[in-house]
Amino acid sequence: MNDRAAVHPPGFLADLTRFLFFIGKGGFGKTSIACAAALALANSGKSVVLVSTDPASNLDEILDVPLGNLPVAVPGAERAA
Repeated sequence: MNDRAAVHPPGFLADLTRFLFFIGKGGFGKTSIACAAALALANSGKSVVLVSTDPASNLDEILDVPLGNLPVAVPGAERAA
């Protein structure tokens, strides 16, 4: 793969803090960005736990896994749970 075709993570994933929070008004893509960030980090070898405090969260639909009160591995992500 040449550099032009390489996928580079956004800057906020390059210099990580221990926790990332995605906040804001409804309908702005917080869940989508949180899922994309979690999968990118997991696929780069990081251990990741993705948590939503939204009672109407659709993480299960986005990640295509049944979710509950315990961590669940996400197929296709090397270390996501």
